Amino acid sequence: MLESQFDWSEGKRGSFSWLDYVVFGGMLVLSLAIGIFYAIKSRKKSNDEFLLGSSSLTCFPVSMSLLASYISAILVLGGPSEAYYHGVQWWVICIGQIALPVAAVVFMPFFYELRLTSIYEYLELRYSSRLVRFVAGGMFVIQMLLYQAVVIYAPALALASVSDFPLWASVISVGLIASVYTAIGGLKAVVWTDVLQLFILIAGLFAIIIKGLFDLGGIGPVWDIAVKHDRAGPQIFTYGFYPLQRHTVTNIAISALVGKLSQYACTQTTVQRYASMKSLAHAYASIFLVIPFFILLISLTMVAGIVMFATYEGCDPLAAGLITKKDQILPFYVMDRLSSIPGLPGLFVACIFSGALSTISSGVNSQAAVTWEDVFSRRPSCTKLSKTSQAWITKFLALGYGILAMGLAFLAGHMGGVLQAAIAVTSSVAGPMLACFIMALFLPFTNYKGASAALIVGTAVALGFSFGATALGIKPDLLPTPTDACPANITLPPPPEIPPVRVSNLEYPEKILGLSYTLLGPLGFVVGLFVGVFVSLITGRSRGVRVERSLVHKWVRWSLPDPNKVTARVKAHSYNNKLSTQF
Repeated sequence: MLESQFDWSEGKRGSFSWLDYVVFGGMLVLSLAIGIFYAIKSRKKSNDEFLLGSSSLTCFPVSMSLLASYISAILVLGGPSEAYYHGVQWWVICIGQIALPVAAVVFMPFFYELRLTSIYEYLELRYSSRLVRFVAGGMFVIQMLLYQAVVIYAPALALASVSDFPLWASVISVGLIASVYTAIGGLKAVVWTDVLQLFILIAGLFAIIIKGLFDLGGIGPVWDIAVKHDRAGPQIFTYGFYPLQRHTVTNIAISALVGKLSQYACTQTTVQRYASMKSLAHAYASIFLVIPFFILLISLTMVAGIVMFATYEGCDPLAAGLITKKDQILPFYVMDRLSSIPGLPGLFVACIFSGALSTISSGVNSQAAVTWEDVFSRRPSCTKLSKTSQAWITKFLALGYGILAMGLAFLAGHMGGVLQAAIAVTSSVAGPMLACFIMALFLPFTNYKGASAALIVGTAVALGFSFGATALGIKPDLLPTPTDACPANITLPPPPEIPPVRVSNLEYPEKILGLSYTLLGPLGFVVGLFVGVFVSLITGRSRGVRVERSLVHKWVRWSLPDPNKVTARVKAHSYNNKLSTQF
């Protein structure tokens, strides 16, 4: 282990300098300035400007916004922690990028042509039922609230780890700032702020890795240490399908494919950005640009994790009692090893803090769009309002969702790590949502009862497994982290009186709740698709409801009668009115 410049036995570590506060405040002010600029610029415009940016955006900023909206602070904290305590096997998630070309070719053009502010309006048009639209919209709102709770918790954890600011105060501060920022900024502000924050995030990860490799003598020693302790190397990859094992190559690959296809094919946040693009070509390009940047970010977080592990080889801060949660390892490393470089800790916290604001902005903007379009837009009292007044209502909806997410953020610390929690809560809804839209697009015989059942049952099953594991207190197994090289003046904490609950220690039926969090999305998808098709079949399929050919995918339109041919056939077999009158 590299010797620290601080005396750990007295709890000493680096602290914020005045330059760190300047960097942190400057980045935050710059992010807010972008939002304020667009808020002033579009203060008298309608919901079309606030929610869709007047459909004038180009591919590059939208692509960066799509990427930042789904990872940001979650990836920065959870990725290195995953590599440090579980190994780099999680890098296999990059396989999921195969789903993006599928989404670009199969799904995106269909929804781009519809130009809907709320994607769930499509479900009402397809099934001639507002019920399925409300159910799907409600599922999306629940999913985003849970995800936003984790996103707020992540930077609050980082801020509390490097300062004396308590965690609860950090959660409230982040939540309030995010809520206010979202309420004043429209989609253009969200998109361009995402671009700024994404590049700050990349720069921060590069700075951490470069400084660590310099201290350790290059990538060679780091890799050797990682392989020695089963953090890297071909021996760490587990093949085969083992549902109760946290990570295997198969588990991660299946989860990534379902999750990414759902995100880029039928998620409100993504489809809303498709509708904001100035052309179909830009929409295509925005999806394909995500792939290299996503792989780069995942790779950077994995390298950062093994750099930290090599730094603390023989004296893990978590095992030594210097931190209390594994997700605090990166903030601890920054303040312990990088605080000698003034401004770098401030940049690190600023990029996490700003990244969280970006993700919250994207989420609540989409939630406000769904709520306005699906609930308020058809109310007579709302339709009579001016376009500016309607936009203000949408902004207040965004503010309310941000505050609600802040309240839920206090639960995020009890979900087994920010990365696992984020994936678990989003996958629980993503799988059934994908099943619902596949039914609508490719299975013309399905009806609104089946679609609603698919969403409700699929989500309930997936969330049941997720919250069931949380209720049992199941914690993932950590790879061994020796403490034999810790300084002699450190008092190691005693082992917990009550050992953590592991899946291997449970008996059936409780053991079933130990299903890998990576399989929650695929489970919800399979259950939702089966239930949706079954309910549709036993409730008369689509009889009595005419399915428009334009509302199903072009690949299956052949299975529906051509309305022009039907009309011609009816006319050919109908009585001649003049002739029948003579009789």
